[in-house]
Amino acid sequence: MSFVLMKRRFGFSTLFTKLLSGFLAVILLLTAFNLVSFFYLKGQIHKEIVKYNELAMNHAALGYENQFRLTREMVLGLSQNPQWMTYVNQLRQVKRNQAYGYVNDVIGEMKRLYANPFLGMDNLIIYFQKDAYVVEKDGTSSAKAMFGTYYASPAYPPAFWDGQFGQRYAFRVFPAAPFTENTAGSVRSKGKLMPVVIKMMPYKDMYLIAMLDAERLAQNLQSTMSGSFYILDSEGRPLYSPETGPDAGTLPALHSFDGQRSFVQLKDAYYFYQKGADTGFMYVSRVPVQSISAQLLNLNLVLLSLLAIVGVLIILTYAFSRKVHRPIRIMADTLRADEPEPVQGPVREIELISRRVQHLRSTHQRISSDLARKNSLLRHYAYTNRLKNIHMNLSELKELADVSMPYVMVAYQIIFKEASAEYPLVQEKGAYYMREYVDQIWRQVYPDSVTLQTEPCQILSIVFLPDENAETSAQLRHLQQVFDRDRSSYLVTMAESPVQPAGASFTDALACVTGMLKQRKLLDQTQWIRPGHAAPVKETRCFKATWEQELHNRLLSGSEDSMREWIAKSLGVLEKKQAAAIEYRRFAKDVADELDKLLRSLNLHAEFEAAAVPMLESTLHFYSPGQYEAWFGSLLSPALELIRRKTENHDPITSFVMTYINEHLDEDINLDMMADKLNITSGYLSTYFKEKTGLNFSDYLNDQRIRAAKDMLQNLDLRIQDVAARVGYHNVNSFIRMFKRHAGMTPGEFRKKYAS
Repeated sequence: MSFVLMKRRFGFSTLFTKLLSGFLAVILLLTAFNLVSFFYLKGQIHKEIVKYNELAMNHAALGYENQFRLTREMVLGLSQNPQWMTYVNQLRQVKRNQAYGYVNDVIGEMKRLYANPFLGMDNLIIYFQKDAYVVEKDGTSSAKAMFGTYYASPAYPPAFWDGQFGQRYAFRVFPAAPFTENTAGSVRSKGKLMPVVIKMMPYKDMYLIAMLDAERLAQNLQSTMSGSFYILDSEGRPLYSPETGPDAGTLPALHSFDGQRSFVQLKDAYYFYQKGADTGFMYVSRVPVQSISAQLLNLNLVLLSLLAIVGVLIILTYAFSRKVHRPIRIMADTLRADEPEPVQGPVREIELISRRVQHLRSTHQRISSDLARKNSLLRHYAYTNRLKNIHMNLSELKELADVSMPYVMVAYQIIFKEASAEYPLVQEKGAYYMREYVDQIWRQVYPDSVTLQTEPCQILSIVFLPDENAETSAQLRHLQQVFDRDRSSYLVTMAESPVQPAGASFTDALACVTGMLKQRKLLDQTQWIRPGHAAPVKETRCFKATWEQELHNRLLSGSEDSMREWIAKSLGVLEKKQAAAIEYRRFAKDVADELDKLLRSLNLHAEFEAAAVPMLESTLHFYSPGQYEAWFGSLLSPALELIRRKTENHDPITSFVMTYINEHLDEDINLDMMADKLNITSGYLSTYFKEKTGLNFSDYLNDQRIRAAKDMLQNLDLRIQDVAARVGYHNVNSFIRMFKRHAGMTPGEFRKKYAS
């Protein structure tokens, strides 16, 4: 019926009927294809979801099997190292052999395992039955302290670990459980750990415990799982179960996993399972039926949406066909009046327009040939205008030099703050728009003025004045205010030359404003340098020979605190005398040169160049002393590390003490505790530490705490009592007394003087 109406109204050869029928055919064809695809794929979705869960289950099971196998092989591989086994044999009777010096050697070899991120170990512990003590990554401690304090768990009391000496097995994985560290009245969680015990034959008085991080393993190996994951031993007891969701007790009996299939469906869930080939563990993933059904339900919604879209497309197709046909029909009706005979063809409107286009093309060819004959006359007229300089290009400096007018030259140096991968493009566009704006400001008052870009980050204005008494301050003050509003993105330094008489050399004026730009201060603001308002910058070194010797000595000491203090003091001197930015850069160059000479003398230059250190060129865009302080920190830190490694003489006991103090400053540290960790007497440790370092243990501890406190006091968000607690002083008065003894002032006075 609709086609009959269209035929009566439009005819089959109209553009409207052709468009509408073509669009409807495409829509119906695509709809039929989508419906067939939908009903076919819906039956395959369920199989694919099940297959995906099977693959995820196999991946997780294989990952855990490899993890347990790799843990056993890597730990047992330690026994292949004769020297390590010699040290361990000495530690089996540590008190009789006085073999405390071998502890760090044993820990150093074990570090390759617990520091390996692929093994997922939180710690590796050796339990010696003879003296009832353990060796682990933080040193030594008694077995009671280790499993009652540092690795405490209700599921694994100290008696449990002592009882493993009587058990006959070589390798066993125990259920994962939460562990905590209970020290100084506080409880710190160590997460959920899965202990793995490995015994080295024939040693019956020692065994190793690999504390696997169960949460990290779950994150790495269960990332593709969509359900709850469980690990059961050969007797069906849970070794791992999720913290939320159904308990392991709700799982089907172990005999339900018969091994003939990869999953079973019981009640309201699918159970995907895989048995480990090496361990015999059963790996189970529980996926609720609702989870799979919800995905199939989404397909039904997709079908309804598809049908709705088809209906909308049909309506839009009709509207679009009418909209496209209407202007063409109006055009055809207009052209049809000029046609002497009716137009015939598949689409009458297109045939009519094509005929008219052919007519316009022939007319265009006649006009083009006529213009070609007159081309020589137009070219002659264009060259005449060029020779008379009617459209003179004022951006050419050579032509501007002939203007007999007084002028003022203003240079603008731009520093862009936002550095990124697109920095050159941002710099180019920013300088262009700034040049256009500056040129507009000057031309509004002095139309003959010219503004051009002389360098990527430098703009030059030549302001031609009607007389030598003309004022330019108002325009420069306006530009300063505009630039100040955008100083979060860039900074501008403006240098204004004195008024130059008519015919004065551009070269001399350019040299004048270029020299004035060197007087830029290290400030985060727009600067306007006027004639006679600032003294020229002298080309002298920033520090004397005594400073060079002090710098050399501090670099050679390898102390970052000492260098940071010296740099802060030197920058403070420059800031106090309001030094120009170029003087800060010269100071940075002098320090970099002195550092280069020292590193070459120590044969460390090649290693230093391999490190990612900041370049001196980056200081060209600095606008605050803080940027230089950060730059010096990045430059000196790797160099001082190389110097320290070159000059330090490492000792196992003192290295352990220093490392532990630096990593546990907030804890209650004393000589007895450190001696207990090293399994030596406190008197012996005190004498040994003083002999090796030249410092008493307490003096070194307090010195490290005060150094750390100085850094924290720079942060104004921390209260003084917070700083005291973070460096191990739980009595703020004791902290203030100790700080004043070491620094010569109270923490409050120090913060007022140095904090920014």
